[in-house]
Amino acid sequence: MTDSPESPEPLTLHEAADRLDVHYMTVYRWVRLGILTARKVGGTWRVDPTDLANVRDRSVEASPSATSSPEQRTRRAPWSERLRERMLAGDAAGSWSVVEAAMASGVEPPDVYVELLAPALHGIGAGWQRGTVPIEREHLASGVAVTIIGRLSGRFRRRGRHRGSVLVAMPPGERHGLGVAMLADIVAQSGYDVLNLGPDTPPASLAATIRSTDDLRAIVVSVVDRTHLPAAARLVAASRKADKRIPIIAGGFAVPDRRTALEIGANAWTADPRRLPQLIDELASA
Repeated sequence: MTDSPESPEPLTLHEAADRLDVHYMTVYRWVRLGILTARKVGGTWRVDPTDLANVRDRSVEASPSATSSPEQRTRRAPWSERLRERMLAGDAAGSWSVVEAAMASGVEPPDVYVELLAPALHGIGAGWQRGTVPIEREHLASGVAVTIIGRLSGRFRRRGRHRGSVLVAMPPGERHGLGVAMLADIVAQSGYDVLNLGPDTPPASLAATIRSTDDLRAIVVSVVDRTHLPAAARLVAASRKADKRIPIIAGGFAVPDRRTALEIGANAWTADPRRLPQLIDELASA
């Protein structure tokens, strides 16, 4: 939608429904799912008429056929883009509707984190750095992300045999803990007891937690900002001093490859948090 003087007059949802020859609630659902772009003007949703052209084709993606495979349905629908739009609007309910629609089409909870929410957050953060996303919108989106993680977190809890403990931490200076919260949920789904120390973890605090934790299988250090790699190295060193037997895995946007992970002192690296449980198993059995 644009505010150019040449732009056509925005439509209400009822007017958009009339033009599309569908029920008002169908248009409202498309807005909530991010299929149709809309914004609130004076408390009322408004739609740019030029955005109506392709909405029918896009809506098919949100209502997958029974004959298409989960892989096909997931691949067709731009869930992350839809989620980002709703998050930037501060629309928690609409964002959750996108997540629910994605899961109904075959997207599993770990994939929601890795393929939808994380890319949406990364794109919003990059937009803020470029100056294309206002800081207040970035804060709104972060608040919505907290809500999504809170609602989705229960789906990662698993009953059964305790497989040991895993510590998760971010080095001093890191301020955003959303990524590490998602990572902790994914590891917990595999039966590990995850202790999430979160962002800005002092080395002394990590060392003390290592000494007081029984059956510790691995330590995961997540780094988002490259300027915090030296602090991550100090965090790893403190871990080694506390117990050199525990394997340390490094990851995050600031650790793009195994070489970087080894440079800060870690034993292993993964780019995909969904691989962490298997990697922990492999390191424990080595």
